Amino acid sequence: MFRKFRTLAFAHLVLIAPLCVTTSEAQTRPIKNIVLVHGAWADGSGWKATYDILVKDGYHVSIVQEPETSFKDDVAATKRVIAQQDGMCILVAHSYGGAVITELAMTP
Repeated sequence: MFRKFRTLAFAHLVLIAPLCVTTSEAQTRPIKNIVLVHGAWADGSGWKATYDILVKDGYHVSIVQEPETSFKDDVAATKRVIAQQDGMCILVAHSYGGAVITELAMTP
């Protein structure tokens, strides 16, 4: 059952975007930081099960708590969490969070 849940959990991690990765850096260091971004009308607690799995597997996981006051504020909150990472990170989003990380991919 756990393996099935784990597979399903990762199947739902649809939008994945590595940030700040140079080709040589990506080849020499595995990415250990994962930033999870929730969808609209939700909060970061929806990522609890995924967080637990990833931490158990040795990843450093951060969950963005978007204020949902405006799209701009949600992007800014996500940027702040990314800035706190030590090294490269992978962004994972659900639903509306996909728009947030897409906006980040479109900015320097």
